[in-house]
Amino acid sequence: MKGAKKMDYNLKEVAGRIRDLREAKGYTPEQLAKLTGVTVEDYLLLEEGETDFSFTFIYKCAKACNVEVVDLLEGTSSTLTSFAIVRKGEGLKIIKKKGVVYNNLAPKFKDKLAEPFLVKFPYLAEE
Repeated sequence: MKGAKKMDYNLKEVAGRIRDLREAKGYTPEQLAKLTGVTVEDYLLLEEGETDFSFTFIYKCAKACNVEVVDLLEGTSSTLTSFAIVRKGEGLKIIKKKGVVYNNLAPKFKDKLAEPFLVKFPYLAEE
């Protein structure tokens, strides 16, 4: 996408932020696994950075810990309070598996009531 910022993140860095946040919030791995809808075994693999995160996991983890998605992915907090302009084709781009692309339309806006995303799925012809 022209003009889009690509979200490059290191699995180990994100996993470390998730572990640190879990510990800071006082959750056990079992509790956060339940809140994020994954098994304890899968959660521990995610927290160690041994497997890639689904967007759903990141979103649920952020919600359970009362932080923004961008806090987990980038390690920085949002700062805007009044408005943000996102031009066509821009936003914080997160590329995931199977060609699904998530564009965070307000990555720097804090205290959002919702996470605005533009999600693009590739067309797959049925066999």
